[in-house]
Amino acid sequence: MIRQPRTGHIPAVLAAALAVALLLGGRPAEGQSAEVQEQVVLENDTMRVSLLVFPPGTASGEHVGLDPELGIVLEGELTLVTQAGREVLGPGAARWLPALVPHDARNESARPLRLWVVVVKR
Repeated sequence: MIRQPRTGHIPAVLAAALAVALLLGGRPAEGQSAEVQEQVVLENDTMRVSLLVFPPGTASGEHVGLDPELGIVLEGELTLVTQAGREVLGPGAARWLPALVPHDARNESARPLRLWVVVVKR
């Protein structure tokens, strides 16, 4: 059996993640909190799909992911801060972050931010 390089599996992984997102409808567990909430909806050897809810004024804090990730904004506004600058993303916007890129995800608005994050594991 000939195995394809792992990068050949990324489109299928992302398609699966988006299917999960559509099936779940993007709804987190009920309840409010002043901290960023993470609901992991799928995790296996190749990926992790999480729904993050940022109340107004919260942030992830600058961090570096060891694996690449895709972020998709569902509701609200995401302020993404990287070494390349500051970018405000609204509903429907998606951004790919390669591994090892320092970044901070912030909700600087007065409304909750809901964000899908798909981590593609190495």
